[in-house]
Amino acid sequence: MQNKLSLKFILLNLDVAIASISMCVLVALTFAGVIARYVIGSPFTWIEEIQAAMIIWVVFGAAGAAFRTANHAAIEVFYEFFPDFIKKLLNFMILIITLCTLIYLGYYAINYLKIFARSGRTTAVLHISFILIYIIVPVSCVWQIFNFIIVNFFNYSEAFVLEGISDEELKQAQADLEATIKYESEADLKS
Repeated sequence: MQNKLSLKFILLNLDVAIASISMCVLVALTFAGVIARYVIGSPFTWIEEIQAAMIIWVVFGAAGAAFRTANHAAIEVFYEFFPDFIKKLLNFMILIITLCTLIYLGYYAINYLKIFARSGRTTAVLHISFILIYIIVPVSCVWQIFNFIIVNFFNYSEAFVLEGISDEELKQAQADLEATIKYESEADLKS
């Protein structure tokens, strides 16, 4: 694997970076809030606003990556029992329902953003525009549709997600996984 970051790699993982940064901010603020509340005795009054915004950015930021890495919730046990023609029919139904849901969510998110723009609504303490908080929703819907299409129509794999990981990191991750599996199987045998 190459360690050089290509434009394709950066664009395909931009959502992961957004979600990761948002999660780091969320964890850091939560930790700081606990310290301020219980150690110093003076809680930050504004912290809840940022935490709520970061939760939205984490969830919607990572949603597209969940399509690429096949990490959305799925019940595949029953699916595997069906014959191929029913699987194709189910895949088509899933495609239509997913696209319609994302288009619907994106459309209404844009309408809410328009309402926020007209009303000038902001958060109570920091006066952050709700547009800045919720702009990720329609962007995420478009990104999820893009990821759904590249995974289902262009047979995109996780190779691009893993492209930025060095060989040593990949070998270490595989060794850790094997050790975990071995440990769990030994624990199962003992019980």
